[in-house]
Amino acid sequence: MSLLKQHRDIEAEIRSAVHGPLKIVVLDLILLELERLARKGSANVRTWANAAIDFVGKRNYCIIEHKPGPTDVDVSLVQFALSEKNPTAIATIDRELRKTLESLSVPTIWPRARYGLIAERFRL
Repeated sequence: MSLLKQHRDIEAEIRSAVHGPLKIVVLDLILLELERLARKGSANVRTWANAAIDFVGKRNYCIIEHKPGPTDVDVSLVQFALSEKNPTAIATIDRELRKTLESLSVPTIWPRARYGLIAERFRL
């Protein structure tokens, strides 16, 4: 939602930050969280949550079902990244989640202040 608010092309920025083949996937819990925000958030949050849901739908990203276990979004993201055979990076603006990912040596992607993304620990 944050990058959509800034009218940034998320996919183009990811592709320029991570060189080589990549596949963008969305965990189903992310969509559930966006749907919850679209129903229960403030008017502004509802608007951007709906925009994010529409964005994911239009881009036809693969939606991945979370693994059995915790339904906490951050925990599920970490679990997903650690269980994948291929190098898997998590894109987030959450600093606490980034610290957790860093401690587990999981590649992370996060936005710079104005334009571009930082891809850390990402090797193909």
